[in-house]
Amino acid sequence: MNWTPYLWVVFYLGVVLIVFLLATLKKNKSLPTEENQPFVRSFFVIYMLFAIGSSAIIYQIVNIQYEQGEQLRNISEKNFRPPKPLEAKRGNILSEDGRLLSGSTSYYYLYIDTRAEALRVENKKTGRTYFDEHVGELAQAIAHKFGGSARTYEQNLRREYIKGNREYQFYPKMVSYLDYLEVKEFPILRRGQTLGGFKIKERIIRERPYGSLAERTIGNVFGENRRGYNGLEEYYDSILTGKNGLYIERKKAGQRIRITTQEPIEGMDVVSTINIDLQEVAESALRERLTWSNAQRGCVVLMEVATGKIRAISNLAWDKKKNTYKENDNFATNSQIEPGSTFKTLSFLTAIEDGYIDSTTTVDTQGGVMMFSGSAMKDHNGRGFGVATVATVMHQSSNVGVSALIHQHYGRNPQKFIDGLRKLGISDTISLEIPKHGKVKIKDAYGNGWSNTSLPWMSIGYEVSVPPIYTLMLYNAIANNGTMVKPIFTEGIMKDGQFISQTPVTVVREKIASDRALGQIRGILEGVVKKGTAKNMQSPLFTSAGKTGTSLVYEGGTAKNSEGKNRYQITFCGYFPADNPLYSCIVYVRDHQRGGTGSVCGEVYKKVAEKAFILHTQRKDTTTHTSWDLEQAHEQEISIQKLNEKLIGEVPKVVGLSMDQALYVLENQNIKTKIIGSGLVKEQSVMPGTPTERVKNITLIGENK
Repeated sequence: MNWTPYLWVVFYLGVVLIVFLLATLKKNKSLPTEENQPFVRSFFVIYMLFAIGSSAIIYQIVNIQYEQGEQLRNISEKNFRPPKPLEAKRGNILSEDGRLLSGSTSYYYLYIDTRAEALRVENKKTGRTYFDEHVGELAQAIAHKFGGSARTYEQNLRREYIKGNREYQFYPKMVSYLDYLEVKEFPILRRGQTLGGFKIKERIIRERPYGSLAERTIGNVFGENRRGYNGLEEYYDSILTGKNGLYIERKKAGQRIRITTQEPIEGMDVVSTINIDLQEVAESALRERLTWSNAQRGCVVLMEVATGKIRAISNLAWDKKKNTYKENDNFATNSQIEPGSTFKTLSFLTAIEDGYIDSTTTVDTQGGVMMFSGSAMKDHNGRGFGVATVATVMHQSSNVGVSALIHQHYGRNPQKFIDGLRKLGISDTISLEIPKHGKVKIKDAYGNGWSNTSLPWMSIGYEVSVPPIYTLMLYNAIANNGTMVKPIFTEGIMKDGQFISQTPVTVVREKIASDRALGQIRGILEGVVKKGTAKNMQSPLFTSAGKTGTSLVYEGGTAKNSEGKNRYQITFCGYFPADNPLYSCIVYVRDHQRGGTGSVCGEVYKKVAEKAFILHTQRKDTTTHTSWDLEQAHEQEISIQKLNEKLIGEVPKVVGLSMDQALYVLENQNIKTKIIGSGLVKEQSVMPGTPTERVKNITLIGENK
């Protein structure tokens, strides 16, 4: 027993009594006499008691501090339980119109504490414990809900009851929140943790309603710390994560209970620029052409000309283990490839800007072969294009014509050509919202790796490294009257359905070249599609402008594959409509075994471009509503019927609507609906944005359960 508090009480009482006695003596102005001897004796008795008490206190203090101090401190440290983190809910990643691309869902493991004292209380009439009387009912409820034998469940529960298991997991799998709400009303468990022994452990799972759609751009969440990995999940990890809270565990009535000491702050939502409709078309078109051509991998990116917003991006590569095409890498942003003939646009734009050539300048392609320092430059047709204009050279993608003109004007000063390329802004340092993205590599003349053949080969897209998205950025600048904008992947950051910040349009270069040079190169690129190598990219809906590219892929010093055949990569990069550009697009395919640029890249480009053009036309003709309207429909006085019509094909977000409104929306999409409670919808069992074809039914939980 700890006597210290009592000793302190004695000490303070002694002080009070002494002060009282001294005050009395002073008041009486008397010293001890025979008459007041009893009083004086009492004073000294009290004084001695006080002295003894004070000595005991001093001894106890010294003993605790020096004799028992180390032992007591060790006991304190052993029993002290620091606060534990309370995980904050991670924010969502949404499409540009608010549909869910990646979100967190809570699942639960179910346990029972069979040692809970309330379960062992006996019924005086029957002599049976509460557990024994009701365990059969609990087993029946579990079997009815999850399947299996009620007898087996009961046997297992009784076995663990005899063992006194503090944490028996009576169902082996995770269950949803709605399942948890149902289970907590089962016999025994409905009494809660203290009386019924019911316990849960929450696990938050990151889910994507659209599966692998834009998987590498969205990113993933891995590890015990649930941190983002790749894509937007990694780049915006701190914003999505939020701030964890704290809780402590205390014993109460034989049970450990959680006491929250600091509430967690939920992560904010990231609204991407991805348009799901365009993304689905891009991925399906790319997958179909990769499969048809038996290619190793490919990518397609669609960008908004004026803003740089990426509306669709798909990266697919053949996965031997899974025997299908998967998004294993974001090589549209990460790969540093030799761009091939799409680079010819930059070469001629540089020469036009420097005043050396224009679209009417002619060059002799010399039968399709030209020697540079002992190395032969060849045209793809094997015979050249005779004496051709700059426009024709580009339309037909003549290697000899491009290299001859660049070598003629920059051969004595190749660094001027390099500097001219850099003035276009393609090698400017930019930071994309995709971690580990690549950078452009253009070497300087007379530096390491430069040779007498570097200039002519560089002019047609070899000996340089350019990620596909950088090539797209430059073509987008040509379409954008020379203004180069950075590709962006997010609309902004949102909290509680409201934007708290929006991603600005970032101008990399106000003007990459003069209007004169830009006008000429735009005319040339439009001719490539009308009558050149990109004729297959033409659409009856609009005109396009762009450039094809075919180049060898060198690995380990050779362009041959294991079968001794050349490895190629093919590309198309362009924009549309040519006279008033709305979007730019690049399609890149590597190691195809069938078809060419037109039949592979061209088919992907046309499907994506036509879908984008149609959607743009529809937006101009009609007023569209996003999923944010769904939450604020009653405030904005938008009819539920119109909202329903705009969201056919996917599960809408009906949280915040009345039950009647929610039922109208869901049942008109043939989704069977179960209701728990009344009032406004508080929870829905299926995440918004999930395709309705995957949904059999949905449960709504009202605010008044």
